[in-house]
Amino acid sequence: MMHGLLLLESLADTRVVDLIHVTRRETWQVKNAAPYQPSVWTAISFEAETAQGDVIASAFSRALKPAWYINASTEMHVYVVFPNRVFKYLKGDIIQRQAAKAHGLSLGIPDHQLDWGE
Repeated sequence: MMHGLLLLESLADTRVVDLIHVTRRETWQVKNAAPYQPSVWTAISFEAETAQGDVIASAFSRALKPAWYINASTEMHVYVVFPNRVFKYLKGDIIQRQAAKAHGLSLGIPDHQLDWGE
């Protein structure tokens, strides 16, 4: 099973939410939002079939606003999805994790927000 988290405010096209099963939805007050981000975020925890991971990650990549990302993982892989770019790597691969983080920083995502779990 693929499990992940997305922020509704990160999506330019919210129709991609129809591709996943929402398991939890909550609102977060954010004190350290970047200047381009709202101070209230809608966090959506989700799951999907592992076999659909690549398709869902690709769709998310097309639906994201600039300077946002979505993370998800399966039993073996981590997906870090940016606008028009998907990093998929084996859990524990420090080199690929750092490459994904560097890409996020290059997009202007604050360092403290690039903290996805594996």
